[in-house]
Amino acid sequence: MSQKRDWSSFEDRVREMASYIWSRPCTPQRVGGVNIDGVTVLDPEIQCFVEITEERSLSKVREDIIKLHTAKAAMFGKGIMARCFCVVNGSTTPAMRDAGEAQHVNVLSFDEFSKQFFDFNRYSAARKVSPFGSSINPLTGDADDTKYVPVRYNVEGKKEDISTKGIAEYLLSGKNVVLLGEYGSGKSRCIREVFNSLSENAVQNFCYPVAIDLRKSWGLRQSFELIRRHFSELGLDGLEGNAIKAFNAKSLIFLLDGFDEIGSQAWSNDSNRLKFIRANSLEGVKDIVRSNGGGCLVAGREHYFPSTDEMFNALGMSHNNTVVVRSKNEFNESELLEYFQNRDIDVDVPTWLPKRPLICQTIGELAEDDFEKMFGEEGDEISFWNHFINVLCQRDAKIHVSFDPGTIMRIFVNLARLTRTKTSNVGPISLAELQSAFEAATGAAPVEEASVMLQRLPSLGRVGAESNDRQFVDIYILDGLRAKDIASISLFVEQGADSATSQKWLNPLDDLGQRVLASDTTLTEKTKLQLAQKAVENGNAVLASDVVASLLRANDVAFDFEDLEIRNGDFLLLSLDERAFSNLRIVESYIGELAFPAKACKRVELENCVAPKVTGVASQAVLPSWIKGLEAEEFDSVASVSRIRKIGLKPAHEILITIIRKTFFQKGAGRKEEALLRGLGMISGKNYSGRILNIMIREGLLTTFKGNEGTVYSPVRSHTRRMQSILDELSASVDPLWLEVDSL
Repeated sequence: MSQKRDWSSFEDRVREMASYIWSRPCTPQRVGGVNIDGVTVLDPEIQCFVEITEERSLSKVREDIIKLHTAKAAMFGKGIMARCFCVVNGSTTPAMRDAGEAQHVNVLSFDEFSKQFFDFNRYSAARKVSPFGSSINPLTGDADDTKYVPVRYNVEGKKEDISTKGIAEYLLSGKNVVLLGEYGSGKSRCIREVFNSLSENAVQNFCYPVAIDLRKSWGLRQSFELIRRHFSELGLDGLEGNAIKAFNAKSLIFLLDGFDEIGSQAWSNDSNRLKFIRANSLEGVKDIVRSNGGGCLVAGREHYFPSTDEMFNALGMSHNNTVVVRSKNEFNESELLEYFQNRDIDVDVPTWLPKRPLICQTIGELAEDDFEKMFGEEGDEISFWNHFINVLCQRDAKIHVSFDPGTIMRIFVNLARLTRTKTSNVGPISLAELQSAFEAATGAAPVEEASVMLQRLPSLGRVGAESNDRQFVDIYILDGLRAKDIASISLFVEQGADSATSQKWLNPLDDLGQRVLASDTTLTEKTKLQLAQKAVENGNAVLASDVVASLLRANDVAFDFEDLEIRNGDFLLLSLDERAFSNLRIVESYIGELAFPAKACKRVELENCVAPKVTGVASQAVLPSWIKGLEAEEFDSVASVSRIRKIGLKPAHEILITIIRKTFFQKGAGRKEEALLRGLGMISGKNYSGRILNIMIREGLLTTFKGNEGTVYSPVRSHTRRMQSILDELSASVDPLWLEVDSL
């Protein structure tokens, strides 16, 4: 079993190493009248003598050299050749080596002596400059040289999480470890850090880490094949034999990255057949794990296997000697900050950005002008999403030359279409549907390498135990893909347009998807409107809703919907505050969030719709007259500072609303300035408060008097109704006070 050796003495350690070097016992013997610490008989005419020197001094080394010379002379008289070694506990000096050379004795440190068994330092140097799995620059394919951000990993069945050093300790104790995680969660980087940790004392522990990228091991069925292929790819052909010897001596700790990336030979929609295919593709991994007995880490995407039992069986592991560790999907705030500091990147992380390691790495690789465009003062989430999805497809295409980013993108888009009709929004997607998505993208059925690609597509996860069905686990990706699917529908290919517009979709676009579609120029806005009209005619109200919602997103040019009517539509978000529009009627539809204030609207009607959330206004009373019979559950609330801050107003408007609420609508004759601004935090320190108070005093809305502890601000009650209107209308307000504060 590969685990840290616990020698009782340095002599035991050296003798055990000698026995592995020469594949024969090394034992103390008396030779020529002197006691030799270790003697190995290679054949009747050749022996090896080893003196083990714990006291690191020149005089002690000379004493041992004399002993070896005496024993060597005695055996020479019997016709036996002796090779002599003096192994020092620590580094050797030139004087020590010179003393030995004069008597044909090799004076070596333990590390130097052990290289005859396995030159780990040579392997380690070559391995560290080669990429670790997908821990690469996603665009160039070069090894990721970014400084590691220490993160923690969850351990199944335990409350406490662990570091990479904790994972290394499990391996040194002889435990097997399965490292699971979604795409881009840092599994390969974890393996790299575990390798570095184990390398520090590899020679002393007689436990040498060997990190193999399984994506380069297609078709290999035996442990020796995987090991030889790995060393050959590193240009270390001369070490292959020693590596096999170390493997047989159970002195290797294996770090095997990407059990989901090793090729299977066929595709099947039959779950039992697919189970066999997965097991067959991992025979080489299973052989390594079982032969090693322990001290193996195998990493892959969690959803690849439908059950833990199948995973353990395919990998050759047992429940009682295996620890399941999971990488966390996202950085926490401190890890995120450290990551960008390590790369000398100054970025205010926007709220919309998922904090996955791969996404952060993608940001770090952006060209300067792209970075400024996407994360500058204005920010451009849509440009970043489009860039990231391209990076994701390029990254996965690098697994095998048979795949190209365009094919993977088309498969993604096809799968996104499939989820439109699912009751659970994100899936499930059956094996047959995976196959159909592949065939639609490529025109051929999946065979050989394609089968593993479909089982491990990023952002797809397992539905549940004992199920081969998949589902999207990343809404950030899915929402944008759905938008790309709509953009790919062409009215000039009637069959495709008829198929999409005639389906009964259940799941509409969310905010991101609407904006991705709005920015996509594959279809002109005129064509998008025609698509919405066709969807209404053919009964796909969700598709029509998606197109209308996207056409209402930020644009300076007014849009004419040409008397389009949507009935029984479904909008997750309907933004009325971004674009002027006309000639649109929405009837008896569901609107998850209705956003005000409405820009210039002409001949627009919303009738008998349901909107659980209405933003931008605070009450039903201020809704425009063209909204009739709206069943609204929640309006923006100004009942407290915390709720005011959730509305999403400009900082100056937040302060104005807070001042109005506390002076006009709370009990008391007035409020001190400190009490007025309590709870607003940093935004109250931007000098807005004093300017807003001065405006309100100037306009006769507030008066002041000196209290015991400073100035007190009191409301002029004759303006109460006006102030109530501002609170109700919020961003829809055209009150001169609101507009003046807006210009601050």
